[in-house]
Amino acid sequence: MSGSPTTQSVTRRTTRATRRRDELILDALERLLAETPLRDLGVEQIAAEAGITRTRFYFYFKSKHEAYAALLARVRELLLVFYDTEDSWFQRPESVRPRESMTDTIRAVVDFWLEHGAVMREGADLWNSVAETRSLWHDLIAQPVDRMARAIERERERGIAPDGPPADQLAHNLIWHGERLLFLALIDAPGTMSVDDLVESATTVWMRAIYLADDPAPAKTAQA
Repeated sequence: MSGSPTTQSVTRRTTRATRRRDELILDALERLLAETPLRDLGVEQIAAEAGITRTRFYFYFKSKHEAYAALLARVRELLLVFYDTEDSWFQRPESVRPRESMTDTIRAVVDFWLEHGAVMREGADLWNSVAETRSLWHDLIAQPVDRMARAIERERERGIAPDGPPADQLAHNLIWHGERLLFLALIDAPGTMSVDDLVESATTVWMRAIYLADDPAPAKTAQA
C-alpha cells in the first residue's frame, strides 16, 4: 500500500485539474504575501509555490506586479458583494435600524479585510507607487464611495438623515477614513484598535456624520 497516493496528494491534483492555472498562481501569491511583502518576492518563488516554472509564469503574467494586480482585482470583486447584498447598510431596508445595519456591514467588511489582509495591505501600501495597482485601488475605493453616496441620498430622501455636505464628498471622506484605519490595523501600527473597538468607533463616526445621531428613529416614528 506504500505506493497508494495520500488524500492530500489526490486533493492537490484534483485542485490543480479543476482550477485554471492563472488562478492557482494567484492562490500561491496570496499565500506567499501572508509571510513576505511583494517587494521581497521574486517570480521564481511565486512560480515554485504554484508548481510551475519561471518560464511558465511569464506565459500568464508579465511580472509579479501584473500578477498582484490580477489578485487584487479578484479580491475587489469579492469585496463588492458586501456592499450589494440586500441586508447591507448600503441597501438598508427600512425595517432594520440604521445602527444595527451599519454595524453588521462594517464588521463584515473589516472581517473581509482581515481575511485577505496580505492582499489589502499591499494595495493600501503600493497604490501610489506601482502603476499596475493604482487604478485598481482607486476603483476599489471609488465603488463603495459611489454606493455610500447613493445610500446617504436615500436616507435623506427618507427623512431620516438631515441635509449636509454633498453626499459624494461626505462618502469620499468616510470611505478613505476607513481605508486608512484598516491599513493601520493590517500593519499593526502603534495604537491600533481591537476589531471590536474599530467596528464600534467606525460605526459611531459614520452614524454621527451621516445622521447627526447614534441611532435615529425611523422617520415615521419621529413624526408620531
